[in-house]
Amino acid sequence: MISVCVPYYSQPLMLRIHLDTWLTYKPEVRKVMKLIIVDDGSPRPAKDVIDGAYNGAAAGLVDLQLYRITKDIPWNRNGARNLGSTVAQTPWLLHMDIDHILPPAAAESLAARIHTLSEKFWYRFRRFRVGAADETRNKDAIPRNAKFGEIKPHIDSYLCSKKLYWKAGGYNEDFSGCLGGGSPFLRELEKVGGPPVVLGDNICLHVYTRDKCPDASAKLDRSRSEYKRRSIALTRAGKIKGHDPLRFPWERVP
Repeated sequence: MISVCVPYYSQPLMLRIHLDTWLTYKPEVRKVMKLIIVDDGSPRPAKDVIDGAYNGAAAGLVDLQLYRITKDIPWNRNGARNLGSTVAQTPWLLHMDIDHILPPAAAESLAARIHTLSEKFWYRFRRFRVGAADETRNKDAIPRNAKFGEIKPHIDSYLCSKKLYWKAGGYNEDFSGCLGGGSPFLRELEKVGGPPVVLGDNICLHVYTRDKCPDASAKLDRSRSEYKRRSIALTRAGKIKGHDPLRFPWERVP
């Protein structure tokens, strides 16, 4: 069993794409995968989007669990991932950014293969960009005529066991409030689980950019200067590893 944990912050169009994709999964896939959406204190709550689009029907069809962090802390993805990992009741966690989609064929392959994967290791995904915004083509060496452009695995989308996640300490919420902060956790994850294993072509993600979905990425301050400052201070203090998770108010949304 796999819990797919996705943070949400004022991205109703991408949330719809996620749910619409899940509604195409075969019943045998939905028996293996459970979807957890963590609303990161969004000014436009995920529940409003779901109720408005599906009249509540999506929750029952995809076994959706919806949680909401009730304080709007910018860039609290570390906390959102810790919350998803806390409430998950499956041995496996699949953490994905909301602009990453697991296509139906890939979901079917992963569901069939999950029992063959070792909980001692962790896994990343090849990704294909759906379309390609001009500003990313040169960086990712995507041909001008490519509909799907292959790009390297993303650090924030990976599969690991729940035991391994917490053995690594979870994400450090001292980084909440600024862009960044995922790298220290992933370094700890590599210490306990070794280098990530990249899954094959039949289990890949599709990545949406703003040219295909206007809210594919959150419109927040993307400066990394505060993250760098905190990283230096926490490293010097010996507190770079995650500790004391869930330092914010949250609730289960019915």
